[in-house]
Parts: sequence; structure tokens; C-alpha cells
Amino acid sequence: MLRILLTGGGSGGHVYPLIAVAEELQKQAAQNGVPLELRFLGADGLIKDVAATIGVTAIGVISPKWRRYLSYQNFTDILKAPFGFLQALFYVWRFMPDLIFSKGGYDSFLPALIARILAIPVIIHESDVVPGKANLWVGKWAKKIFLTFDGAKGYFRQDLVEAVGNPIRTGITNITDKAAALAAFNLNSSKPVVLITGASQGAQVINEVLLLSLVELTKKFQIIHQCGPNNYDSTNAQILTIVKEGEGTYGKTIADSYRLYPSFDLRQMALAYSAADIIVGRSGAGTIFEMAAVGKPAIIIPLKGAASDHQLANAREFAKFGAIVIEEENLTPHILISEIESVYENRSELSAKIKQFARPSAASIIAEELLNFIANGR
Repeated sequence: MLRILLTGGGSGGHVYPLIAVAEELQKQAAQNGVPLELRFLGADGLIKDVAATIGVTAIGVISPKWRRYLSYQNFTDILKAPFGFLQALFYVWRFMPDLIFSKGGYDSFLPALIARILAIPVIIHESDVVPGKANLWVGKWAKKIFLTFDGAKGYFRQDLVEAVGNPIRTGITNITDKAAALAAFNLNSSKPVVLITGASQGAQVINEVLLLSLVELTKKFQIIHQCGPNNYDSTNAQILTIVKEGEGTYGKTIADSYRLYPSFDLRQMALAYSAADIIVGRSGAGTIFEMAAVGKPAIIIPLKGAASDHQLANAREFAKFGAIVIEEENLTPHILISEIESVYENRSELSAKIKQFARPSAASIIAEELLNFIANGR
């Protein structure tokens, strides 16, 4: 029985690629008749719910985090570190994997450190052009380092790196009939559709500017808006107020053309991509590689102040393939509306360029190499 432990941060940017690799490991092991047991180890939250969908156990451990700004939580997390270390040590030792695959993020550091102590090989994947601190440290003893972007190669040992793209979940790119996708959101073909997403956690800045733009946008477009679970109640309340204020004029247009969701499961996300003519979102690696895989014109708004400005660096790479970048300080209702209209006019050209950015085989390549690494005992 082969055992592989997967670990990574608690956000969708780390969790979904881990799930993609896990799905490929299950598939390839089954095809080759190899008995395989997988387990996830990291912070509680999204990973437990998503892992359950593919039949894999996810174990939550204390994961101390060092923030790059002054916060009392830095000091309380220091106190948590010994407990998190002992927890990680217990679960890694009890499972005793043949290999640990780490996606980075503060959740991954302690399991990877335990692996070094127990002489368990570690292989990592770095999503961003500018690597995170955890992967920079773990990369010093990792046996192999997979990268999303060629631009990250300079941060690691050259003989260990391989740029493969970002793993994408099975099913996310299952583009369905557009009429069926529109019907799923109770929309129609009378106006084009803009999907606006803040990724798994939502993006309050994008939400605020969108609400200020709705009256104008819904004259020409239908909107599918994924605002984030923590933002849903306040966003929905504001929408109801806007619609009520516009009774007899723009209120009905917004009610007919706007759909609000806190988050999407895998099927809903695939349907949203199928329905969309344009996608607006952040520039985390997971988001932009999904945009590229479905080949839809994209407007990306990098998260200002993200660690090492990695989202801006990602955005600049994506822009080389036709994505339109709006930096947060320039994000206004006028600019958002103008760029959406411009992208829609040039959608065919932009879509063709963006498809060239996609690297859909990332999860398959990683899974194959993880299994080969164990089989060859290296």
C-alpha cells in the first residue's frame, strides 16, 4: 500500500490544486493496479468539505501563521506553535507516508518540517511567480519542485525545478451547452453574461465597485456574481435596497439580469464558466489558469498588498496572453464598465490568446511523477 500525505494552505488557491492532484493520483493508481491511500493534513475549513467529495480523509491541525504586519495574533500564534508541532508530528508519524506533497502556505510548513525530521521525502508545488515563504524554506530540502510559472525558477535549485502549470480540478473545464448553463442561473440569451468572482473567499473591493456599476452594466449585460460567503448577507442587503430604490425604472432590469451567490461548488463553477462571455476576477494562480483552461476573455484585478505582490506578478504574466489587468487603485465603476465593454467587443481575439496560456496537464504530470518517485525509491 502506497501512502501519500497532501498538505497546503486553507484557501481555495491551495486546496483546489491539492484536490486536482489527489484525483489524478487516484485515477492513475487505479489504472495501474497500485493500492494507494491518500490523506490531507492542514488547517480546518475548506479542505475537509472538498476532500470528502473524493473520499479522502482530511485532518485539521493547529497551523501558526506569521503575518507581515503588526498584529497581536503573531504573538498568540507563537504560543500555538509547539502544540501544532506535536499535533503534526503525531499525525505524520501515525500515517507514516511514503511521500509528502506540499502546496505551500503556512499550514504546510509544520508537516513538511516533520517530514524532514522523519526522513520522509517532500515534493512541493509553487503556484505563484513570487514564491511564498513556506515553499522557499521547504524548497531547501524538497526532492522535487514543481512550478506554475517559469518566472519562479530563479528562487530554487535549477536541477530540481519543473514548470508544469497549475493543477485544475477534474470537471471544472466541462463546458456545457450555453443554453442549459443560462437556464441553470435563470438567465437568457438576450444579453451577454459577465461572471464576476472573488475566488473562494470573495473580494470586498470588487463587490463594492460592482454594486456602484450595476445600473449601467445591467443595461447591456447579465451578471453572475460570486461575492464570498462572508460578504453575502451585506451584499444581498445592498442589492435589495438598490432594486427597491429603482422601482419603476432600473430596479426590474437589475432583478432580471443579476444573480448573486456566496460561493460555488464544482458543478456550479463549471456552469458559471459555461454561461459566461467574460470573466472578472482576482489573479491567484488557480483563478487565472481556470480562466485560461475555459478560454474565456478575462479581466483580472490583483489583490493589493498580497504577500510579495505575487498576484500582481501573476497578472503581468497572464497579461502577456491577452488578459486585461486593472490594479485596485485604478478600479472605479467607470473603468470597470469601460473595460467590460471593450473586452466584449474584442472577445474572439482575446479568447484565442488566453487559451494559449492554459496548461491542462499539470495535475496529471505531477501525479505521475509522485507515483514514479515512490516506485523508484528515489
